[in-house]
Amino acid sequence: MKCHPKMLLFAALLLAAAFFPNAGIAFAAVEAAQNKPADEEKETEYGEDEYNAYDAASKEPDFSKRGDMLLAFIDKYPKSSLMSYIKPAYENLLHECSQAKQFNLLGPLAEKWLKLNPGNIQTLAYIAEAAEKLGQDQKCVDTLEAIYKIEPSGAMAVNILQTYRKIKNQAKISEWTEKIFKMPEYDADFGLRYEFVTRYMQEKNTLKAAEYARLTLKSADLVKDPSKDVQDQIRKVRYACFLVIGTSLYEDGKFAEAIKNLQQSLQFEKHGEPYYYIGMCQWKQDQIEEALLSFARAELQGGEIAPQAKEKVEQLYKALHNNTTIGIEKIYKKAKGE
Repeated sequence: MKCHPKMLLFAALLLAAAFFPNAGIAFAAVEAAQNKPADEEKETEYGEDEYNAYDAASKEPDFSKRGDMLLAFIDKYPKSSLMSYIKPAYENLLHECSQAKQFNLLGPLAEKWLKLNPGNIQTLAYIAEAAEKLGQDQKCVDTLEAIYKIEPSGAMAVNILQTYRKIKNQAKISEWTEKIFKMPEYDADFGLRYEFVTRYMQEKNTLKAAEYARLTLKSADLVKDPSKDVQDQIRKVRYACFLVIGTSLYEDGKFAEAIKNLQQSLQFEKHGEPYYYIGMCQWKQDQIEEALLSFARAELQGGEIAPQAKEKVEQLYKALHNNTTIGIEKIYKKAKGE
C-alpha cells in the first residue's frame, strides 16, 4: 500500500505560539502613560489594583490558578485597557499546558476560553489534542469535525477518518472516506482505496471488494515517479486487485472476462490462486484438458490453495484415464514446462 507520511494529529494546527506581551510590556505602558498629556490619560488610565491583578495573574506559575485569575480579571475589568494583554496571556497559558503535556488541565482551560471566543480554531485544536491524549476519542473527533466545518481541508478530513477508525465507527468511516475520495489531492492514494478491498474481502463481499479494486487500480495508475518501495507495493496491490476482480467475475458466471483478469494478476505476482480460478473457469466451460493444466500449475505454486488444486488434478485426470492416476506426472511436467 502507498506509504503515507505519518501525520501528527494536530501538527497543522498547534504551531508554536509566538512570544506574547508580558507584564514588562504592560509596565512600560504605565510609564508611557505617565508622560502623556492630560487629555490622553483617560485612554490608558487604570488603577493600581487593576494593574496588580493583571500582573499577578500573568506571573502565576500554577496553570490552573493562572487560568482562574485571568478569567476573573476579564469578569471584573471587561473594559480595561489591559485587556489586550489578557488574551495573549491566556493563549500562552494554553500553549504552555500543551508543551508541558498537562492535558488534564489543557482541556478544561481551553473549553473555558472557547466560551469567550467561540469558533476559535486554535482553541478547538487544544481541546481535541487534550481529548485525544486522554483517550476521549469521541470528544476528540467531534471537536475535529467542528474545526472542519470552520476550515475544511484534506489533512483534517484524514485526521477525522483515522479517529473514526480508532473507535471503529463504520458508518462514519465510509462517510469520511467518500469525502476524501472526492478530493483531487488524494486521487493517487491507492492505499486508501485498497483498505476497502481488504475490508470487503474479509467480510466475504466479493462484489464490493471488486468495486474498490477497480478504484484502487485507477489510483495506482496516477502515482507519479514512485520510489522502489512504492513500486513494489503497487505491484502487489495490482496482483491482488486483478485477482479480486477475477474471482468476482467467476462468481458472476463471466468466465472469459474472469480469465482475462486472472491472467493479468499473474503479470505482477505468481501464486496458485489465479491458476486455480482460471482452472475453475475452464472447467465450467468444459475445457477439461486446459483446466487440468491450470490446476496442476496452481498446485506447483504451493500455498494454501495447493491441496484443493491437487484434488482437482486427480479428479479430472481420473475422469480422462479410466479412474486411475497412472501417468499423471506427465501433466505436472507439462504444466511446469509451460
